[in-house]
Amino acid sequence: MPAIEDIRDIINDPQTVKVVGTVSPAGQPHTAVKQSLTVNDQGELEYLELFESSESYRNITSGLWRDLPVSVTVLSARGEAYNITGRTRRILVAGRKYEERYREVLEKHGYDLAAVVTISPQAISDESPRRKFEEQERDRFFFKHLDRLVPVA
Repeated sequence: MPAIEDIRDIINDPQTVKVVGTVSPAGQPHTAVKQSLTVNDQGELEYLELFESSESYRNITSGLWRDLPVSVTVLSARGEAYNITGRTRRILVAGRKYEERYREVLEKHGYDLAAVVTISPQAISDESPRRKFEEQERDRFFFKHLDRLVPVA
């Protein structure tokens, strides 16, 4: 299992696609692209929640109260893919760090910032297609397609 430090550069790369998955109090899954997601100096995931009315914000807040898991999937420009499961640890809506981020968002986008969300990673799995294929070939050989078992003349 990779450590967060092993994939920090991938996550912090602006070209990497970053998707956060949450669950509503009713159990309804929700995913949203969160390109602001980065790894902070403490090795936690952090992203900027832009809209207080978003489903993501409602779910992440509810998840903090109920200690529900959060799923993050990242896909690099080179095709490296990782799934990270964790728990929401902080949601900042005031204070020095929030104010700094608020000003950055206001300057860059021209609108407000709802919160700075921090997720503590608990497990990371390498979901890169090449690695998953190699694992399947090694551990689940019975999944091999018949056309690959017998040479075609």
